[in-house]
Amino acid sequence: MDIHIIAIAGGSCSGKTRLAKYTSEALNKARGEDICTVLRQDNYYLDFGGAQPGQPLPNFDHPKAFDWDLFLEHLHMLKSGQAVQIPTYDFTTHRRTNVTERVEPKAVLLIEGILILSQKRLRQAFDYKFFVACQEGTRIDRRIRRDVEERGRTISSIKDQFSRDVAPMHDKFVEPSKYEADIVVTQDQCGLETIMEDGPLISLCNRLLDKKPLAKDLLGQNILNYDILD
Repeated sequence: MDIHIIAIAGGSCSGKTRLAKYTSEALNKARGEDICTVLRQDNYYLDFGGAQPGQPLPNFDHPKAFDWDLFLEHLHMLKSGQAVQIPTYDFTTHRRTNVTERVEPKAVLLIEGILILSQKRLRQAFDYKFFVACQEGTRIDRRIRRDVEERGRTISSIKDQFSRDVAPMHDKFVEPSKYEADIVVTQDQCGLETIMEDGPLISLCNRLLDKKPLAKDLLGQNILNYDILD
């Protein structure tokens, strides 16, 4: 089985999780089999020993917050056809749990995370690289809704963390990694219908699964372009 590893990066709450989730669902439904799966950077946070009241938290948007060695090891294993046991993380206690999740190798592996294109050694494991662009105001509004509902955070703590940690790390690590991407996905390409039917990511995945050649430029390189893929 040919295994295609596709990176989906972008800022916090840019829509990359949505893009990965619904692309995977659409491919599996259309093909009538479990042909695509998603692996998330968030599963690879280091264990910070729990959060004590009043104790400052580490910067969760800095590359040093992640176990890149384990992440890369799992990517290599999946590419070679081996299943992996990925860690799970509790965002309320800031600790790894004792539970792992088994991930099987599939023909399409979508790898999603804010910093995955900022890591040179990780980039070498990706066959194709996408970046989801999104304005900061939209991202912080989405993050407030998510963290209040899913992680029990207060609005003031979310805004403080965003301005203190998220925005500076985005400017330093995430936004520059956009230039490592083969395709930059805009928000008008992130509607549910576009994602699941004819967007740039699912169009590429279908071409790869159908073994259709990609267009070539004059130097013989694959051209990843939304218009060309259609």
